[in-house]
Parts: sequence; structure tokens; C-alpha cells
Amino acid sequence: MRRSQSVRNNPKPAVIVGADDLGAMREDEPSMEDVLRAQLLEKDKENDKLRTQIAQLKSQLAERPSMEAVEGLKKEYRNLELLLDGTQRENERCMAELENRKQREKALENHLAKLAGPNWQDNLDIAPMGTIPNRAGLISPGHARSGSVPKLQTVFDPAPAGDAPPSKAFVEQVRLLVLGMEQRLQSREEKLLKSIEKAEAEGAKFEELKRQAVATQ
Repeated sequence: MRRSQSVRNNPKPAVIVGADDLGAMREDEPSMEDVLRAQLLEKDKENDKLRTQIAQLKSQLAERPSMEAVEGLKKEYRNLELLLDGTQRENERCMAELENRKQREKALENHLAKLAGPNWQDNLDIAPMGTIPNRAGLISPGHARSGSVPKLQTVFDPAPAGDAPPSKAFVEQVRLLVLGMEQRLQSREEKLLKSIEKAEAEGAKFEELKRQAVATQ
């Protein structure tokens, strides 16, 4: 009984925290205003970044061509594509014609050798085929007049009978026909060279427009 009364009469002393200790604890912790101010600064930085990105996007959008310009480029692209296809078909046709011309030249040389002898170039005073200016290697296709060989054939058909040598008039006529044919072939090759150069320029322009059209998509 006495022991229980002594326990009730002697309670444990309460821990008392001074006002100075509470002030020190509050000073160590950031206030609500400081927290809000720090958050506001972070938001301001994010807003500045977004404004910079928006300005860059506006600048890029201003540099982009208009829809009318894009449609014009697409239309010109299609036209040049059609032109390029036509040029390729023309080149293929010219290549076939060049091959035919080579075969005709070979047949003509054989016929001249039969009529004027193996030294027909010296006898007819005609320069060798290899020395005549020829740009076939530069412009792969070439043109030849289809009527040239038939005209020569009409001259060669009435050849003298037997092994009699041809007359001087006949040889001169053959020589003039051959020279005329070579001049016509050279003239047509020059025209073809100009056409090929123009086609190459159009092809380069076509590639540039194609690159621009792809870039604007």
C-alpha cells in the first residue's frame, strides 16, 4: 500500500523544450514561401525553354515554301519525269539506229572494196572511217539517213560486167556520194549532241526538283 502511494506521489519529470530550441528547428526547415519561390523559378526556366523552342519552330515554318510553291514543284517534277522517260526512249532508238548505221558502213566498205579494189580509199581519195570526226563515243546514240545506202546501191547495181575496172566518172560519182553521206551523218550527230546535252541539263534539273520535293514533304 505504501509502495503504490509512493509511485503516485513521485511522477516522472516531463521533458520541457525551450523556445530557443524550437526556433532553431524552424530556422533549419525551409518555409512554405521558400518552397513556392523555388518551384516558381523552375517553372519560369521551363517556360523560357518552351518559348525558345516555339520561336525556332516559327522560324522554320516561315522558311518553308508555300503550298502553291510545293504544288508547282510537284507538277514540274512530273513533267520532267515524263520528259526524262521520253529522252531515254529516244536514246534507245538512236542506239539501235547507230548499230544499223555501222552495219551499213560495213556493207558499203565491202561493196567499195569489190568495185574499186582493196585500196579503194586511196583510189577514191576518201579518208579512212576512223579518221573522220565522230562523237559517237561521247553521245552514244547516232543518226543515219536511211536513204543513203539505197542511193549508193542504185549506183553500184549497174556495175560493169566481168572484171573490167570502173570508169573514172563512176568512181567520182561514188566518191561524191560517200562524202555527202558522211557530211550528213556528221551534221545529224552534231544535232544529236545538242539534244543529248539538253537532255542531260533537264535531267540534272529533274534531280534537283526531286530532292526539293522530297525535302518539303
